[in-house]
Amino acid sequence: MNSLPNDVELLIPSSDTDFPEVSIVIPALNESVNIAEFIQWCHLGLSEAGVTGEILIVDSSTDATPEIAINSGARVLKCPKRGLGRAYIDALPYIRGKWVIMGDADCTYDFRELKHFVDGFRAGGEFVMGSRWKGSIEKGAMPPHHQYFGTPVTTWILNRLYGSKFSDIHCGMRGITKDALLRMQLQSQSWEYASEMVLKSVHMRLHTVEVPVHFLKDRNGRLSHHRREGWWSPFAAAWINLRAMFIYGSDFFAFWPGVLLTVVGLLLCLPPTFGNVTISALTFSTFWQLLGMTFVALGLVEIGRAHV
Repeated sequence: MNSLPNDVELLIPSSDTDFPEVSIVIPALNESVNIAEFIQWCHLGLSEAGVTGEILIVDSSTDATPEIAINSGARVLKCPKRGLGRAYIDALPYIRGKWVIMGDADCTYDFRELKHFVDGFRAGGEFVMGSRWKGSIEKGAMPPHHQYFGTPVTTWILNRLYGSKFSDIHCGMRGITKDALLRMQLQSQSWEYASEMVLKSVHMRLHTVEVPVHFLKDRNGRLSHHRREGWWSPFAAAWINLRAMFIYGSDFFAFWPGVLLTVVGLLLCLPPTFGNVTISALTFSTFWQLLGMTFVALGLVEIGRAHV
């Protein structure tokens, strides 16, 4: 057991791997029901993929989750409970692999199928995004309003805003190179980390690959976090993710309006350069040029903001 600064503590199993190529990084909160099976799945997935890896459980539990995880061969980073996104931020200094695979500890994503992600990395992928729409969704695994409305609609919105081509932006199983994760400098503390990661992958022009994943329903009587927190939880999570799209959507909300203002301004400025221009009852004069120059100035400011 090693005590570390920043109010976290790293617990290392006796069967620890010295030089992992892959780091499976998983936040966990009171997952004692399924954590042993989940870690077994991870070991099977690493073996099937033919890669050496570590399993790092970022734990904020009050139950036996960390003890079970250690005994199952995982590293455990004990952290205060302070948000899903923050769990990944806390874990970053302790990730040893060059490839990072993220997900949930509840056996809803099948980590026995890590080979798709490893193959994506080996093919040059920097951001390997899982897609339940390219894989499968077990009956009862996802509420109908998530499956047929929430996820498709928010994915469509993000693709329209950012010109991306994702099929499932909310898939919790995803991979990223450690180098790209460091450069990404995630800031989100809660659910919005997922959208921030997707959006920054587009801004950073990461080589992105989508791979199929299989999404399974809750096991062993476990209730998902949304069901535990109440009917409002999915809607709150949707709003948090939409808000992240708006916050990081500078290309859409600043750049393109800036381009429009600049073009309109130029159209107002240029024609009266050689004298007044009359179209029907409207005469474009020096006053219209001044308005056009104002539009151009505002437009260039917005374009500049989008690239800050």
